[in-house]
Amino acid sequence: MAPAQTEAPKAPEFVGVVSSRVSKVIAADFDAKVEKLLIRNGQHVRAGDIVAELDTESLKAKLDQAKGQRARAGAAYANAARRARLEQRLIRSGASAPEALNSVRAEANQYGADGSSAAGEMARTASQIKELEDLIAKAKVPAPIDGIVSIVKAKEGANTSKAEQIARVFDPNQLVVRFAVAKKFSSLVKPGTAVELVTTEGHHTVPATVRVQDDTADPTIDFTVYEAVIDPNFRTDEIRVGDNGHVRIAGAAK
Repeated sequence: MAPAQTEAPKAPEFVGVVSSRVSKVIAADFDAKVEKLLIRNGQHVRAGDIVAELDTESLKAKLDQAKGQRARAGAAYANAARRARLEQRLIRSGASAPEALNSVRAEANQYGADGSSAAGEMARTASQIKELEDLIAKAKVPAPIDGIVSIVKAKEGANTSKAEQIARVFDPNQLVVRFAVAKKFSSLVKPGTAVELVTTEGHHTVPATVRVQDDTADPTIDFTVYEAVIDPNFRTDEIRVGDNGHVRIAGAAK
């Protein structure tokens, strides 16, 4: 009886995605509601294009309050300075009786102190006003680089926090394949290994060569992320950032 033939083990496949070596996060400069979202995944943008507009009602209310405080501090400063000058003239002219001289001097000093306090408040509110005006000017969020929008996380009408990602922009001229390899298969992949990404949509086979492994990943996670450079002869206009699929080692049994 002929021995049964054993099937060769199928080569492992890894989850991969088309990415870019150059990308920038689009983020808000302050906590606010997203009033308008002007981008979508896959959209081409140029550096400086407005991609989102943030609500500024809260900042404008704070700005009005700060301007009011500055006006009040300015009036207090002017009044204190006027009274201090008047008391100093009285002292110099000798118009005050000798027994009242110490009282007049004390009042002059107090008005001087009040003026200094008001001047300090004016400087503080002026700094606050500038900061608020700068933030309001940043309510229209620009694209940081030319590229393709992907990973849009913000939603119109929803709140976003300072530095929270609204979206990411990728440079389409520096496409790469990124894929995750479970530790048990790590011996199969290293820099120089030829791989292929088969995209889920369109079933394009994208040839690439592993360039580096990402050493910034959490060591407690049971996989390693690799980056592979796409073959320069491959037509990258057939794919775009965000296309996902499965990565296999080129030439391995399928």
